[in-house]
Amino acid sequence: MASRIALVTGCSSGIGLVTAQRLAQRAKEPLIVYATMRNMSKKDQLEAAAGNTLNKTLFIRELDVTKEKTIVETVSHILDTHGQIDVLVNNAGISGINIAEVTSISTFKKMFDVNFFGVVRMTQEVIPHMKGRRSGRIINISSLSGIMGVMFYDMYGSTKFALEGFSECLAMSLRHSNVWVSNVQPGPVETDVLTNPDVSDVLLQQMDDPRVDDKTREMYRMIWKRRETMLTVAGGAQTASEIVDVVEEAVDSERPHLRYQTSEKSRKLTAERFKQGAPWFTDPSGDDVTGDYFLNS
Repeated sequence: MASRIALVTGCSSGIGLVTAQRLAQRAKEPLIVYATMRNMSKKDQLEAAAGNTLNKTLFIRELDVTKEKTIVETVSHILDTHGQIDVLVNNAGISGINIAEVTSISTFKKMFDVNFFGVVRMTQEVIPHMKGRRSGRIINISSLSGIMGVMFYDMYGSTKFALEGFSECLAMSLRHSNVWVSNVQPGPVETDVLTNPDVSDVLLQQMDDPRVDDKTREMYRMIWKRRETMLTVAGGAQTASEIVDVVEEAVDSERPHLRYQTSEKSRKLTAERFKQGAPWFTDPSGDDVTGDYFLNS
């Protein structure tokens, strides 16, 4: 059987790097992986991790999820070379905490452009191909912040809430074409996403903004330094490898869940959060999101 082909975004470090490495190197049914990143000057870590799979089952390409041209070129190259894309992992993202009243709309838009519209762009590019083959997996790296609010995560959380809504709606129609959408929902992860210079330098400066009241500044400083609120709620930070265990489950499942929590604590939190949810959503895995509620009511 021919190898499956995977396209993974945001592979310079963290979850994306480990996902690309794991899928390309695993002993049982390794995939041919196109690992992409915006800044190719950061490819050294992935090249080292790839080892002897580099340019055999793991290929590194430049792709910026905010640039349509790079998306079209990469997808076209893969289809021209292999004739298929079986798995899309939308991992590219930026994070950071912020104070809403002093965060510029342009900063909000920048985070949405990567975390939400980047996923939409990538997904739009592969949907026609996957529907035509009646086969595909679209796996989005979401967050617990996409289903529950966390202090000072209103910008990042809102991008993930939007991603959750997009994925839930899309999953209903694509299942009829045997294309499965899954959201992996980590809590805190031991990666450097929170220190991404695209946003972190701007957000750190908000502590000293004269428009911020003293109480808010005190709380913001505490959360910025320790970020213990999220760590405590979610039961501690996980490693990127633990998250990729769940990604791999979604890749291999015959009928993947819509939602995958990445720890027992987060599964309990999610179940509690949606206990009084919509009538078509009573299972935290999302398996009951089929669209039948709307088709038959």
